[in-house]
Amino acid sequence: MKLGIIFCLIGILTVSLVYAQDEYSVPADNWSYNVIQQLQNRGYLLDLSPGFKPYTRSEVAKALIKLKKHVDLSKVPQADRWLIEKLEREYSYDMQMMTAENSDPDTSFVGATFAEEAFGNVAKGDYQTFKYANKVEFRPLLRSEFGFQVGNHLVLYTDATIDQTLKDDTLYTGSTKFGLDALHQQAYVRYSDPHFYLTFGRDYLSWGYGNNGTLLVSTTPGAFDMASLFVHTDVVKFNWFVAQLNPMLEFTSDTNNYNPYGPGPTAGLPDPMSNRYFTGSRFEFNIDNKVYLGAYQAGVFGGPNAPIDMELINPLRLTYETEANNQKDVNAYLGADISVFWPKDFNFYGDFMVDDWQVDHKTKGDLKPNLYAFDLGFHAANILKYFGVSGTDANVQYTMVRNRVYNEYNWSSFEKLLLWNYPVASPYGDDFWNLDLRLSHWLTYSWKLGFEAQHLEHGSQNVYGPYTMPWITDPNITVATGYVEPFPYGTVQSTNLFDVSVMYQPQSYFYGKLKLYYSQSHNSSYIPGLNRGQFSFLFTIYYDFTKNLLFD
Repeated sequence: MKLGIIFCLIGILTVSLVYAQDEYSVPADNWSYNVIQQLQNRGYLLDLSPGFKPYTRSEVAKALIKLKKHVDLSKVPQADRWLIEKLEREYSYDMQMMTAENSDPDTSFVGATFAEEAFGNVAKGDYQTFKYANKVEFRPLLRSEFGFQVGNHLVLYTDATIDQTLKDDTLYTGSTKFGLDALHQQAYVRYSDPHFYLTFGRDYLSWGYGNNGTLLVSTTPGAFDMASLFVHTDVVKFNWFVAQLNPMLEFTSDTNNYNPYGPGPTAGLPDPMSNRYFTGSRFEFNIDNKVYLGAYQAGVFGGPNAPIDMELINPLRLTYETEANNQKDVNAYLGADISVFWPKDFNFYGDFMVDDWQVDHKTKGDLKPNLYAFDLGFHAANILKYFGVSGTDANVQYTMVRNRVYNEYNWSSFEKLLLWNYPVASPYGDDFWNLDLRLSHWLTYSWKLGFEAQHLEHGSQNVYGPYTMPWITDPNITVATGYVEPFPYGTVQSTNLFDVSVMYQPQSYFYGKLKLYYSQSHNSSYIPGLNRGQFSFLFTIYYDFTKNLLFD
């Protein structure tokens, strides 16, 4: 059954209940996410769930209206007022529409939104995103957006993006026409009411609290083609989705080629293309806007000409149980996370996710190492407040993703957790650990300084490579001897990265940002003994023109 049929059935059952106003998703690369997070670390806007993104514009507007109603802004630190003012300017139209709706619940809107966004990027060798070559290049990104809302029930949104930063992105697998790299990042239709909304089409999705992606579902690969249900109350929030990933080769026993993005098979018959699907559900409990507890599950499944498996996408069934008892071929995940906003100006968060965990140790197959990932971190806001200085924030995060997480056996390579060759979770994929320290300071309303230091150790036997099984293939390993392997696995690339940044944003629709990087790598590119230092920079100018029209 196709995604469209599933969504239509859900829509038929719920269309009479829907209600919405300006439910456009805020794009994942929008600058306001960083400002929202800084305000949440200070105890504001916690009606916006930190663990579910993207936010809609009406969600942000509603949170801002509530903040202005309950907080005396004259008594908050100066830098906090700057951040709140930035968001008020960005979401002023949405706040006006919501105020009009609240004053007259029978208000009905028919309108459209047109927007043009432009990122002018001049860069050389950007380490973090791998998007730029070793020479200075100008790489513009242009996005044309159109949204249409009908009454208080329906919104439609689409964009067209020309992204020249993809030219030097080593992971990009899309095509180039007329020298341009273009794609749709968002194109969806959405029904909504105060407690749920349904989305069908292409949109972003992210679960959890980490930096640079999360442990399972993040915006690292871009947007998903999906059907999604989001239910929300003040205490409980729930998200379910089923997404179609790009088709991929299924490797059968007649070939010894295990590179899913490489050339064709070297022996035997050609391997068939497999349909691939990604599904998951997550609950989050909000305890007094102080503690957020989340639990989630997900799975990747498919096969040649495989339809969507209705049993696997059932949000109320445990994917691991379905996989084990019904012998389903699925790469399943299970996890839990927590975020605590206490004491004031402090946020602690953590996430633990299991890919595979061995319970029995009776056969050689049971010697498979446990596959899991976790992160721990904290945000501290206004850390210099005792010296009379506001606007200085700190963040420390440790992330570990053990060997072979997100990977899969060679004969089920299509179950790798990849979308268009990009990791769906952390941008570093798997088989790594990372310690990340960040500092930022708002000098004025317009000027912000930043500093980041990272240490990353990444093994060569990661999600892009074959799924090695030495505990089975090595005759010297037995159940009696046991099996232990190093982490990270294979040749380990060790990198220290430092960057400084300065941002100038006098208006919500314009900013300029300069980032300077220096990285030092040992075993660079997983070549033993190769050490390399690299200087990189990224200069971006951003401009947004948005026009809102009301027809009724």
